[in-house]
Amino acid sequence: MAYSLWLTPPPESPTYAHLSQLISELPEADPFLKSSPVFLPHITVISGLSQVNTSRLASLEFPHELAVSVKSLSFGGAYFKKIYFSIERSHTLVELAKEARVKLENMSEDEAQRAVEVEYDPHASLVYNDVELNDTIKEAVWHMVKGKLENFGYTVWEGLGWKGGQLLLVRTEGPVDQWKVLRTIIPTVLRAFRD
Repeated sequence: MAYSLWLTPPPESPTYAHLSQLISELPEADPFLKSSPVFLPHITVISGLSQVNTSRLASLEFPHELAVSVKSLSFGGAYFKKIYFSIERSHTLVELAKEARVKLENMSEDEAQRAVEVEYDPHASLVYNDVELNDTIKEAVWHMVKGKLENFGYTVWEGLGWKGGQLLLVRTEGPVDQWKVLRTIIPTVLRAFRD
């Protein structure tokens, strides 16, 4: 089995609704993207876990004032990082990723710090796909995202983000449409931001 830990916006928040709408509608921007699956809006905190100790998962300590801010719309070559929002590497988000590695991968603090410094690139994927993105597709996507964000009341990326949220333990094995949320964690620290 393969498991991932995701951080999502609060489900009742406008940000959750806006990201969900982008994920479901962006495949319409170009015929080559139509095969893109729909998935929950999230930032992957940690992935590739072969097993999860649920008591260690429940004991994760969260940094105070956890906030997520979008930097830009980005394009990549990997299936799971094809079209995405680059996310600010805030101290609190990095601390959460580090804590997850300590608790769930049994890394030492130093090992987790090095791993996060080297490999952690927080992002919120909008499209999973194998298609090679040419300039025409990128331009169509950019204009569609910009227009949607303006309709949602954002000035391009300014103000797009969230505070708090929830963590999801997801079985991420097989096709995306077969992935399954196994557990939802709303830590006390994150819960406070929802009020």
